[in-house]
Amino acid sequence: MDAIPIFSQVKSLVQVISGDHKGAKATQKNFLKLCPGVSQGTSVVQALSGDKEGAKETQKQFLKGMNGALDSLPVVGHVKGTVHYICGDKEGGHNAMKAATRTTGVMAGGVGGFLVGGPVGATVGGMMAGVAMDEAISITDVLVCKEKQLYGTLGIIQHIVEDPKNGGNYVDLIGSIALDGATGYAGGKGLGRKIEYKVQKGKLQNVVGKGAVKQIVDAGESIREIRSTTTIKGNKPHVLTIAEDLQTGKKYKGQNLQIRKILKDNNDMAGGPTELQKRVPDARLPLKRNPATCAEQQAYSRLYKDRVNAEPGQIRSVSVKMSKNHRRPVTVERCENCKQFSPAMGSVPTDIIGEKIVPKRVGLKTLSAYSALGLGICALDEESKHLSKNTV
Repeated sequence: MDAIPIFSQVKSLVQVISGDHKGAKATQKNFLKLCPGVSQGTSVVQALSGDKEGAKETQKQFLKGMNGALDSLPVVGHVKGTVHYICGDKEGGHNAMKAATRTTGVMAGGVGGFLVGGPVGATVGGMMAGVAMDEAISITDVLVCKEKQLYGTLGIIQHIVEDPKNGGNYVDLIGSIALDGATGYAGGKGLGRKIEYKVQKGKLQNVVGKGAVKQIVDAGESIREIRSTTTIKGNKPHVLTIAEDLQTGKKYKGQNLQIRKILKDNNDMAGGPTELQKRVPDARLPLKRNPATCAEQQAYSRLYKDRVNAEPGQIRSVSVKMSKNHRRPVTVERCENCKQFSPAMGSVPTDIIGEKIVPKRVGLKTLSAYSALGLGICALDEESKHLSKNTV
């Protein structure tokens, strides 16, 4: 934990409280040499004060730490370990392979945990995977490599058993587990969400088809954007419809009346019958409300005004709403009023799948950002572990 801001300072404080003043001093020396940015500042101060050798040594230590950080990156660390083996550096090869494999396991634990229990599951999954990987690596080290020092969190526990009065070891243990949890969380929010999206999308696609699923996802994204940029959160249920002209590929959005008022988007529905009412004038309305208040009516009015001769067989529409229970968009079946206009509405796939959660797209930027965050946490942790063994 010596290279990590806050953790390093907490560790020093605990060491002082427990009477380990020498350890506290060593921890802060390590922090000044190992923490990215801080290390470079330390070197500048050393150089300006005339201690050029000290400045050079600080950067040597930092570069050694970065070498350890690279070890923790999946694929990169494995390739690096192979190179170490080829060059005859057996110890360097072992270190890289173990660190890279451990990171892979922690990220995988976070992904698996996310799919089971969401963000909390991802955090717990990362923590559990870290301990499991440390157990597996330690068993191999002890039985095959005849090592006496256990690996990772188990190695920290070993230090605690050997020196129970050293408060810094307890901070190292808590920090190591916490960082595994953070790595798992990042892995779950990135790759885990991507997998969840693929699975949910695939299930819907098996029922309604590829084109309809894309419409449903588009509708979900639209409703999320509106909810995040307006005061709609405290309003009545938000329903959004997308009607697609399959011949031209154009899509037309519609909102229910309450939302139109907030968006100030009701001009095309003011006065007179809707386009659906014109096409199905004898529709019976079992619900005692103006059919024009529905999201479907606005979407179809926009489509038919744009292409008067459009045939119902060339139209497909989907509707979604924000669910209070799920706190996310779900598919929604048409109300009884709107169903009376079926002769002019064409295909409505969301009628047959009930209230299904709408998958949320995970873009490349989001996936990359969370993956980089998780790998960065592991790299910083590995840098700290690597150099705290060799610095004072």
